[in-house]
Amino acid sequence: MMEPIEIIVIIITVLIIGSVIGNYIYRKIKHLPTGECACCQKKGNNLVKQYRKYYQKNKNECNCTK
Repeated sequence: MMEPIEIIVIIITVLIIGSVIGNYIYRKIKHLPTGECACCQKKGNNLVKQYRKYYQKNKNECNCTK
């Protein structure tokens, strides 16, 4: 017969593994980076470069009302 602590440990283990697999599947469905390849980091870096490029161009323009 299994002790109650063994049952709790098994349930917690299944929940953790299920959440990791569920998170991976969610990221795959939503086309979010899963961290499985180096090109995923390029997507984030590309977004930062676009942001900096856009705001660097507008940096010289004064948006204040004097």
